[in-house]
Formats: sequence, structure tokens, C-alpha cells
Amino acid sequence: MRESSTSNVKETIIRESTRLFLANGFRGTSVKQITEAAGIGRGTLYWYFKSKEEILESVFLEFEREFVGGLEEAVRNCNGDFIAKYKVFHKFATEFARDNRDLSLAFNSLLMEIVGTGTKGERMAKVVWERFRLILEEMLEDGKREGTVGPGVVPAVHSHVVVASHTGMLVQWLVNGESLDVRTFVRTFRNLLLNGITGKER
Repeated sequence: MRESSTSNVKETIIRESTRLFLANGFRGTSVKQITEAAGIGRGTLYWYFKSKEEILESVFLEFEREFVGGLEEAVRNCNGDFIAKYKVFHKFATEFARDNRDLSLAFNSLLMEIVGTGTKGERMAKVVWERFRLILEEMLEDGKREGTVGPGVVPAVHSHVVVASHTGMLVQWLVNGESLDVRTFVRTFRNLLLNGITGKER
């Protein structure tokens, strides 16, 4: 019972911190705001986390576990070619963003805020992002070997392009979703990337 309670408090701190970081930025969020949002005292927060920076690191770890770990598993469980795997990749990523809006947007906005700081948080975020990119690089390398990926594709470079494009697409969707035909938008984006990578119209 106590273990469950401990887990719930920690999850609440991370969830409320994620929401506040997204609204105010990391630097613009105070420990007091976090404790008030989580409904706990300052002492309780410091029982679970040594600092606000440690909470930030936990947000990154949660994104890595939930998003990157889930994405790896989804792609690994697909037995098709590159096209089939990319469709699985795209479906998982878009559905995750739909169901985990705050975490998805917060990871990207926090990364932009701390780039260049040389902090542990920055290093952790870069590791998470690289793990995400490497899923694509491996998919592209497999696709070249099987002949479904165009000969001019350079996996190490194109994986960066796809990650950057995908991040931008998700931000556009989450920001402008009310004025977009989301299904058409997401499908069009997927097909444009596949067309460019495979050299074939979809």
C-alpha cells in the first residue's frame, strides 16, 4: 500500500511539473508552483527529488520510457519491409502525441530551452533524442538492403531529416488541430516522407 502511495505521489509531481514546464518553461517554473499544483509540501517534494533539475531529468526519462521504448517495441514487432515499419512508426508516434500531448510538447520545448547549457538534463535529452533517431537510421539501413529505400538515401542524414520533420508535424498538429482535418494532414505527411524516401508515389 505504501509503495503504491509513494509511486502515486512521484507520478503526480512529474505530471504536474510537466504541465507547468510546458506552460512556463523550466526556468519560469518555481518549486512552490510545483508543490501547490501537486498538493504537497516542500519537504515532501524533496523527499522524492533533490532538486527541480532532478524533476526535469525524470520528465526526460519518462518520455524515453513511454515514447522511445514503446516505439522501439512497435517497430521490432513489425515483420514487414521498411514501408510497413515506417507506417507502424508513424502511427505509434502520432497516437502517442495525441494521447500524451503535454509530455510530447514539453519534451521538445524543454530541449530547446536547455540546449547549450551543458547541464546533465541537456545531456540526458540528447541521449533520448539520439535513441529516437537511431530507430529510424536502422529502419532506413534495412530498407536499403531490401531495396525499398531509394539508393540516394543516406540513413545517418535522412534519419535526422525525418526526426526534424516529424517533430515539426506533431507541433503543427497539436497547435492547429482544431482548424485541421487531422486525418488527412497526418496521412499526407506520412505519404510525402515515404515518397521521398522510397522514390515512389503512395
